[in-house]
Amino acid sequence: MTNAMLEKRLEDARPLFAEIWQRLADSLCEAGLDQGLAVSGTSPARVELREDSYDRSQSLYAEWRTPGGGYLGSVLIHGDGQAFAEFDVLLPHPGKPKWVIEAATAWGYRGALKSELRLLPALDS
Repeated sequence: MTNAMLEKRLEDARPLFAEIWQRLADSLCEAGLDQGLAVSGTSPARVELREDSYDRSQSLYAEWRTPGGGYLGSVLIHGDGQAFAEFDVLLPHPGKPKWVIEAATAWGYRGALKSELRLLPALDS
């Protein structure tokens, strides 16, 4: 696949990215964090097409990183439009003092995304 084709797939994915950002921000807000993800609305650091080992379709993989190269999260959009996103949060849960929000995830199709927060026990609990 040419670079122009990859850029087209990325451009076509931008509305889904926006919906993912909103769904993840809503999950954080529901938990009591009044913030979205720092990467919301930014361009990914890396984009590539990955072949699905099951049906051989092409999935768009986009990854976000810190300026120093640290991993922040990623979105995978399969050929049928189904998406999975996972982004690091690493903040104390404001409503559950014995828990830390490790990550926020979203999955599903455009217009029908679900999301949840992945929690870990706090080290001092």
